Amino acid sequence: MADRPVVLLGVTGGIAAYKAAELLRGLQKAGMEVRVIMTRAATKFVGPVTFETLSNHPVYLDDADLRPADSGITHIEESRAADIMVIAPATANTLAKMANGIADNLLSTTYLAFDKTVVLAPAMNTNMWMHPATQRNVELLRERGIFVVEPGSGELACGVFGSGRMAEPDSIVAEVKLRLQVQRKRDLRGRRVLITAGGTREPIDAVRFIGNRSSGKMGFALARAAFDRGATVDLIEANVDMPAAPGVRQTQAPTAGEMHAEVMQRLPETDILIMAAAVADYRVAWGPSGGKISKGAGELAIGLEPTTDILCDVSAHHRGQFLVGFAAEYGLEGLVRARDKMERKQLDMIVFNDISRSDIGFDSDFNEVYVLTQDSEVKLERAPKETIAELILDQIALVVRARRGETPLPA
Repeated sequence: MADRPVVLLGVTGGIAAYKAAELLRGLQKAGMEVRVIMTRAATKFVGPVTFETLSNHPVYLDDADLRPADSGITHIEESRAADIMVIAPATANTLAKMANGIADNLLSTTYLAFDKTVVLAPAMNTNMWMHPATQRNVELLRERGIFVVEPGSGELACGVFGSGRMAEPDSIVAEVKLRLQVQRKRDLRGRRVLITAGGTREPIDAVRFIGNRSSGKMGFALARAAFDRGATVDLIEANVDMPAAPGVRQTQAPTAGEMHAEVMQRLPETDILIMAAAVADYRVAWGPSGGKISKGAGELAIGLEPTTDILCDVSAHHRGQFLVGFAAEYGLEGLVRARDKMERKQLDMIVFNDISRSDIGFDSDFNEVYVLTQDSEVKLERAPKETIAELILDQIALVVRARRGETPLPA
């Protein structure tokens, strides 16, 4: 990859095409060179001269597929020159073509010839976005390793309120920057990584449970990042409402007992275990009621008993696996408790985050953590969880390779 990454920006025919000009400027400000391909429909919304002026490059159109005889064919040449492809806005029609391998215009043909990272930012009417056909097409594209920046909700051009509005340009730029960073890293290639995510729920009766506020966002970011870096990833999730992580094998484990069983089953084939889930420390002692407990006149006392400590059990049975725990503690004094937890459970690394802050951690898209090992302490400043996940994996890969006597891979 050159010092100045080249982005191939595809613009399709929707009202959000005007935002693509803002996206182009954002990519340039982030230090990238941008080349533009427009569909015929896109030119009905924004003229090619706009993108030519902003990018300082000719805009490629369907009727200009062939260059002069001595310079090759556009879709082949551009796919070779670019480091990453971004399609924003991506209409329902374009998503369908991509999912089904249809190449009837310059953009779809270039996509099929492109063998590097692709980022999509869909934009369309709410009903079109939610239609099963569109959702299946997006699912297929994700399964093939394409990164989708989910559309937001709000008032659409048609006057309807709902999902389908193209993500803000800043969010798309952030995704592109992250994908370009990851392309340079394959330091987990060949490793088998097991990650837990979410928060377990311990049932009281058929409708009630004891739970916590963990969203699973940190665990999902770690799983996605580990897969991008070449690892085989298993994700054991507890009560997470998030889109599937492409390439990652996902298993549901809603309770602490089920998560314990899944982790222990997979442990022998695991190289690195990252316990990012918030696992309940206690469950109802009598076992959950088969129905719903009726509200009575008096108080209801619920007896609790400890759940099995998964990391303690792992430490007693592991055979050289690299073990990473998470410690969600209240206040910076929790650093001491986190280090004690690492030593008590014989972990190789522990990640501490301060749950007293409302701007990071549970439910937030951001985090700020300390990564602790037996002989180091690294603070990762507040950043999106996707970025924090990359930085945590940097630390893991560095220690794992050092312990095996392997030289660090270039960044």
